[in-house]
Formats: sequence, C-alpha cells, structure tokens
Amino acid sequence: MTKEDRILDAAAAVLSKNPSASVDEIAAEAGVGRATVFRLFEGRPGLLRALAWRAIEQGDRAAADAMTEARGATDALRRVVQACVALGDTFHFLATTPVVERDPELHQAYQRQMHEMASLVDEAKQEGGLRNDMPTSWIVASIDGQIWSAALAVGRGEVGREQAEALVWDTIARGMGAASDGIGTDG
Repeated sequence: MTKEDRILDAAAAVLSKNPSASVDEIAAEAGVGRATVFRLFEGRPGLLRALAWRAIEQGDRAAADAMTEARGATDALRRVVQACVALGDTFHFLATTPVVERDPELHQAYQRQMHEMASLVDEAKQEGGLRNDMPTSWIVASIDGQIWSAALAVGRGEVGREQAEALVWDTIARGMGAASDGIGTDG
C-alpha cells in the first residue's frame, strides 16, 4: 500500500466519524507527519478532492464488477447498490462536504454515475423488476439517498455493513419493486 493510499484510508475513516477533522488528526491516523499530507495533497482541500476522486473511481469499479456477474438488469441494480453500500466510509464523508459540488470535474463524474444508474433503472423497469409507475428520476434519487443513509448509519455504528446492504435492497425492492416479480433481499 502506498503512503497516499494509507493517508486516503485514514482520511476516510477519520472523516466518517468527524467530518471537520483536521489534517493533523488524519496524519496521526495514517502514521505520517502533517507535512507529508501537505506535500502529497497540498492541504485539506486537496486531500478531500483526492478522496472524492477515489470514491468516484471505487464506485465505477464496484459497478463494473457487479455488472459482470449479474443475471439481468434488476440483479445488476441490486449488486451495484450493495457494492456502493459496501464502500461506506469512502462515500460517507461526501455527504458532509461540498467538495463535489465545488469541483466541476467531480460534479460531472458524479452526474455521469447518476445517469448510468438511471439507465440501469430503466432497464430494470423494462424487464419488470421495478415499478413502471414511478419516474426514473425519483427511483434514482431514492436509491442515492438510501446509499447515503446506509453510509451514515454504518459510520455511526447503528447497523453493520452487510445488514445495511440487505436493508437498502429490501427498501428498494419492497417500495419500488414490481409487485408481481417477487424480488426481495435474497436477489
């Protein structure tokens, strides 16, 4: 593991518990000096930007991996959602910092991910896995909100990561799933 990765891991862990944590706290968790963080990331804003890019990249990889094993669009959606929930700490800090909104490139990458989610939702609706009477934009926003909520709940220790994955999918399947398709938490 590189020093940069160690710092990013520490930042994700520290920021998930304390979004206003200082560079000093992050450096201490990573076992490096404050100067190292500043040298590698040019301070807290650069560190947050690097962490956000890492979250985007990890989300892309998780989605790609989930899609390769899927048995249809609804199964792909379940796998993608659960993979995103599993990345909890990576995404948790984004809910409390405007770094994505302030950086046009990050914002564009996030919007691309939301567009890809909308396409997958449309495919799941076409195969009968999701309700057709709900707008795709509503389903995507609901899924995104569930992922954020799961990251927060896991970060606060209210539920475990696997439980959060199951709860999010169960919420989606029961609330937005097509009534006659029988989808549930077991995939």
